[in-house]
Amino acid sequence: RDLEETAWAGPMAGYGGGLQIQATCEIVDGGELRACGSDAALGSWDLERSLRLSREEGHPSRFCGQLPSAPSGGSEFKLVIRKAGADAVWEQLPENRRWPSHGLEKGGTLKINFGENRIAIEASTEAIEATARSFRRIEDRQGSALEDNLNKKGDNAYYHAHNRKFEVPPDAKVITGPGLITGGAPVLMEIGGVDVDEDRTVYLKDYSWSDSTGKVKVYVPLQEGLLPQEGADAMVDTEWSTHQVELTIKARPRRTLKLEKLNAELEVQKCSTRVEVQKNRIVLLLAKKRETTWYSLTKK
Repeated sequence: RDLEETAWAGPMAGYGGGLQIQATCEIVDGGELRACGSDAALGSWDLERSLRLSREEGHPSRFCGQLPSAPSGGSEFKLVIRKAGADAVWEQLPENRRWPSHGLEKGGTLKINFGENRIAIEASTEAIEATARSFRRIEDRQGSALEDNLNKKGDNAYYHAHNRKFEVPPDAKVITGPGLITGGAPVLMEIGGVDVDEDRTVYLKDYSWSDSTGKVKVYVPLQEGLLPQEGADAMVDTEWSTHQVELTIKARPRRTLKLEKLNAELEVQKCSTRVEVQKNRIVLLLAKKRETTWYSLTKK
C-alpha cells in the first residue's frame, strides 16, 4: 500500500461544512496518521477503513482530516501511526478516547495531540453566531421578574439585594484581626515563606512510543521554554533497570516520568537519553536485550 502523504493547505481548505479532526504528532521515518474507532465513520476498528489524516502544509507535525459523518457521542477511538512493512503504533492512553456527546457542531474542529488525553473543540464561525443570536442582550432581560418584584414589594422584595446601596457610617467602629474580612485596600499578610515549587513533583503522563529493530523509542513532549538553550542535558537524569525507566527533569517544579513493568528486558548499558531542546521533547532510547516485537510498551 502506498503511504506517501499529500499536504493539506489548511484546516478547512477544499472542504465543506463537515466535522474536522486536527491532530499533532511527531512521525519519524515516514508513515501516516489515522483516526480509528468503534463508529463506522472511523472504520469500526478496521485500519483499512479508518480516517486518514493528511499533513498540513507548512506544519510537519500537524495533520487534518474531514469526517464523512459525525460519530456517535461516547463512541471510542484512538490515533494510530501506520508505516509500510511495520506494525501499527497506537497512542498509549489509560483508556480509549470518547467522541464528544455535545459541543461539536457542523463545521467544528476536534483538536487532539497524539498520546495526550486532552481534547479541544473549536466551533465554526456559523455556530458561534447562531449561539449569539439565541440569547437576547442582558439589558433586555432586566426589568422583567426582578424589577416587577421590586416595584411591588419594595424593601421586602425577594430581589431587594440587587437594588441595595450600602454605606458605612463615618462613626462606625471597624474591628480587624486574623480571619476577619473588612474590605478596603489589600493588606500584606506575610512576606517570604516557603517556595512550594521547591519540593513539588509533577508526574508526566503524556508520551508516545515506537518499536523498531533492536530498540524502542519513547517521545516525551515538554512545554515550550521548559528546557534552556544551553545546559539542558545537565537538568535531565534517567535511571534505568531491566524492566523500568525513570526520567527526572530538575526544573521547578520537578518533572518525573516513570515507566514500570516494561514489555521485555532491557540491555541497560546500551540505553540512552536524547534531549531535543529545539523540538521541546526528550527521547528515551530503550535497548532490547532480545530482539522481539513490542505490541505494548508496558505489561498490565
